[in-house]
Amino acid sequence: MGCCTKETEIDKPSNERGDILCPRCKFSGVKVKLITLQHLLKDSCQSKIDLESDYKFCKNSKCEVTYYSISNNFLLTKDQLKVKATLKDKGLDVNVCYCFGHTRQSVLDEIKETGFSTVLDDIKEKMKDPGCFCEISNPQGGCCLANNIAWIKEAKNVVDN
Repeated sequence: MGCCTKETEIDKPSNERGDILCPRCKFSGVKVKLITLQHLLKDSCQSKIDLESDYKFCKNSKCEVTYYSISNNFLLTKDQLKVKATLKDKGLDVNVCYCFGHTRQSVLDEIKETGFSTVLDDIKEKMKDPGCFCEISNPQGGCCLANNIAWIKEAKNVVDN
């Protein structure tokens, strides 16, 4: 199994953690590994990666910044990604699960057709075999289950209204 089986840090207000905030929006970010940037940045942006720096993903959906450097305030924006980031783009064509190809549209279609979504069960089953690869496929650098739970709830509201 991949990153989805690890415990994740509980979000606390950034001032309680002494966090390095996004230089543009001042929101807290989540630390990502270099491998995430190396796989998800467009080729033209690869040379911008400082292998000695640590990076965070900005979790503010309204901020254009996807990654910022903890050590030197270097910014990378969402237009520099090879894929659309779930938290940064509200389009229906955006993945909610990058490892197994679930999009907002596919989840919405299933709910419209059946009244529920099997995406969480599908992801959990596939996490066993072949396993997930969130660190290199998800711009957030980690597990997508929370994004899927949030989207399923939102999609059900869309269908019900």
